[in-house]
Amino acid sequence: MPETLAGPGFRWQRLSARTTAILLQVLLWSLLWGFYVLWNSRPNYHFAGPIWPLVLMQLGFAVVLFNGLVYLIIPRWLLRGRGWLALAGALVLIYGYRIWMYLGARLTEAYVPIDPVLRRTLHGFYVAGFPADLVRFTPMLASFVGMLAPMLFPLVVSFLAYALVVDRRRLALERDFLHLERSYLKAQINPQFLFNTLGTLNTMTHARDPRAGDVVLHLADLMRYTLYETDAERVPLSRELEFLDDYLALEHLRRPATATITHEVSGEAAGQQIAPLLLHPFLERLFAGQEAALAGPVTFRSRVLVRPEAVELHLERASAAPWPQPYATDAAIGAARRRLQLQYPGQHTVELTEDAGRVRLHLTLMLTPHVR
Repeated sequence: MPETLAGPGFRWQRLSARTTAILLQVLLWSLLWGFYVLWNSRPNYHFAGPIWPLVLMQLGFAVVLFNGLVYLIIPRWLLRGRGWLALAGALVLIYGYRIWMYLGARLTEAYVPIDPVLRRTLHGFYVAGFPADLVRFTPMLASFVGMLAPMLFPLVVSFLAYALVVDRRRLALERDFLHLERSYLKAQINPQFLFNTLGTLNTMTHARDPRAGDVVLHLADLMRYTLYETDAERVPLSRELEFLDDYLALEHLRRPATATITHEVSGEAAGQQIAPLLLHPFLERLFAGQEAALAGPVTFRSRVLVRPEAVELHLERASAAPWPQPYATDAAIGAARRRLQLQYPGQHTVELTEDAGRVRLHLTLMLTPHVR
């Protein structure tokens, strides 16, 4: 989560993207103003009078350069393969710099009392030879080289800023993707599963089966966790494991006598954190397709090993006949593995093997410790 910037009442996440961009630009141009003041006050380039006109000319074009690169030339032309437009934009900036500095120098000469040395410098660099220099290669090359020194810092900042903009958009897309994934997973807890469970409950109620109360309790816990506790980025591992227990208890009640379900948890969940509904798809899709499976014995094994810094999930399904629905290529398994790559990059391993009658999965996940 973003950290507090100043005081308990202000957080960066309360600012809109537009407000954040404006504040960052104000900060950037304040820093650049200081940079240009120092640049034009260096020992070998020092003037006796005010230098703010030169600083303002350079800063003004730096603003144009930065916004032109970050918001137009790089994203809309260069990265979309419109090389000629990007080249044309670069030429416009080079000629624009020459014209901008010429106009600034003429206005400064006309209206601002400046040091004679600065006046000669501005006239010699930016006024003399204009506009004939615009159509001559050597003067324009000299103008471009002259532009690089004061504009190199804004150029570097432009590319860094664009990288930050891209990274911010990527993170926003990833957050949206993960939110959609969680919504999808909630929807997959799953209408057919709920209908079947309610049907089982109805049958048990009519038969006065004493297990009906357990079905209600397990289903209530499952729905409470799914609907009210999974919007956070991380949840306690203990709650995720309780959710798996409730889910398996309901599956056990629904499955025929030929299905054997075993579940074992080793270790203690003592404050570790995990992304919500991360383990469930791997377990839930293990049962997918049993309604269409050929009659015969089938065994479902689930084992969870909890360590202080990691959790391991071992799943296995063994059936006498080929299983009608593939596991490894299931869309929900693919989505769960993408989610692991986004939320736990370099912090997980998945070993998955599948043949006609057997599936084995071994997932190891490094955990987030509890933060008080």
